[in-house]
Amino acid sequence: MTASILSPDEWLTRETQFAAFATGPLLDFWRTRQEGEFSGVDEVPIRYVRFSAPQHQRVVVISPGRIESYVKYPEVAYDLFQCGYDVMIIDHRGQGRSGVCWRTATAATW
Repeated sequence: MTASILSPDEWLTRETQFAAFATGPLLDFWRTRQEGEFSGVDEVPIRYVRFSAPQHQRVVVISPGRIESYVKYPEVAYDLFQCGYDVMIIDHRGQGRSGVCWRTATAATW
């Protein structure tokens, strides 16, 4: 996938034709994602997604908010990638697709 910077006209046009964009270029882009996981404290799985290209020299890391997941950010990732950034999005422990430490969670006072 090659990076290109969108012109102001392309940004505006995309908004009026979002359904075509979302089911075409955006979906194609999302399918190129690399999903991964590493073990956090107490072996809790921490999930992430990344998009990378050999020609990119910069990276942006997105850390979604509470109860959010990286699955909410394909358009943001697409735009940043098209501007020449590798993109990594990580789900916080206990949020999105990352795991929960039930030993700690059950000890917490809700």
